[in-house]
Order: sequence, then C-alpha cells, then structure tokens
Amino acid sequence: MTVSQRLIPAAWDAEPQPFLGGLISEQAAQKVHQAWLQRVAAGAVTLLEPRLLQAGTSLLTPGIVDMSDVANVEDEEVFGPLLGVWRYDTFEEAIALANATRFGLSCGLISPEREKFDRLLLEARAGIVNWNKPLTGAASTAPFGGTGASGNHRPGAWYAADYCAWPMASLESPTLTLPASLSPGLDFLAGEAS
Repeated sequence: MTVSQRLIPAAWDAEPQPFLGGLISEQAAQKVHQAWLQRVAAGAVTLLEPRLLQAGTSLLTPGIVDMSDVANVEDEEVFGPLLGVWRYDTFEEAIALANATRFGLSCGLISPEREKFDRLLLEARAGIVNWNKPLTGAASTAPFGGTGASGNHRPGAWYAADYCAWPMASLESPTLTLPASLSPGLDFLAGEAS
C-alpha cells in the first residue's frame, strides 16, 4: 500500500516520466471512482482512497478496498486502478474466491510453495495464471482473456493457432524478486529495494 500511495498519475508528456498516466477518458476515471463509491456503500473498507486529481482530466490515483465482509459483490470488471482485497483462511477458500466470477482475466499466487501453484494452475478459471510474477504485460503471442466473459474461448491473437488448446498463459518464478531496473515513475523506490 505504501507504494500505491506514492503513485501519482500524470500526463503522458510529463517530466519526469510518470509510472502511470490517466485513464482513457474523464468518463472512464469517473466510472472507476463511482465503482469505488459503490463498493464502500456495500460495506467495503477503504484501505486507500482513489482521488480524481484534476477536474476535466482522467488522472485518478490508485484505490484499494477490503471486500472481505461484503456480501453479494457485483460481478463486474473495473478497468482502472482499483484493487479489491479478499481475505481468506485456507488455500481452498482462496481458489474458490478467485473462481467466483464470470470473467477470469487473470489470477496469481505469491508464495514459495510450488505445490500450491501447481494446484492453482489446474483449478483456476483464468486466462493468465502467474506464480510470483506480475499479472500485467501479457505478450501478444500468448492466450489472452481466458474461458470466462473476459475472453472469447477461442484464439484471439496472431499466433493463436500455434499455442491454443486451452486459452491460458502462465509466467512462473520460484521466488518473488524485484526487476533489474524499475519502471519510469518508480525511481523513489531505488533506495528502498534492498
């Protein structure tokens, strides 16, 4: 959460280059902000409040909400910097929570336990299933979208015929490590990475 608090979106041509820019439109930013308000009204606990930085722009800071105690969560994708957190007691419960959606774009596991990832890989209903790796930045040569409403359950990329028997891609690492170089806009982390 500490890093998310320090991420301030800026225009595409800002100097220094920001880590994140605005959403596609002002309306898209307002829609994400409205999704946060709806979750709070349903009982979510705000861990980090998203803020619209400037009227007439799409600059929205990241938001994080704890959805653990919210019943009847609306099953809708939010395309913007809003993270929902669900707490769980068992790995079985975690998999059930991850699969409790009609979408299934991506899911991942941060853990040193390969056995848990092997199980997740078999049981997850998602298009991207990663182990100790980010869920963003999928290659166009990999399956995208999965078998739920996020995907189209058929090849959708140029090389799709070469890889598609099941539309799932996976990046794996036995350990969680920082990248060799930080993305633009994350320079403030350089001294904190050790």
